[in-house]
Amino acid sequence: MHEFIEVTFYGVIGMKLKTVYQPLTIAIAEPVQVEEMLKFSGVRESHASRVRCLALKSDSGDGLVACLSYSIWSHPRGSDNDALGVPHRDSVLILRT
Repeated sequence: MHEFIEVTFYGVIGMKLKTVYQPLTIAIAEPVQVEEMLKFSGVRESHASRVRCLALKSDSGDGLVACLSYSIWSHPRGSDNDALGVPHRDSVLILRT
């Protein structure tokens, strides 16, 4: 059974983060959030299509990450969490952009 989810953001160009997300849901950012992050990060319009904006959603408010790509892995219970970024043989790649 896969229980540990690892999200890695690559080429981060902007973040709006909170200290605690309880519970945490990751989703594609809404268009108004994307616009906010692109403006905040100083991304030129000609480069905007390369940027991925994700919302870190919680009951207490959202955070945002603007990056060039990301990956989401599911790791089995008991796998070596000290080696983040290195998939266990039973790890499952959920999404990569």
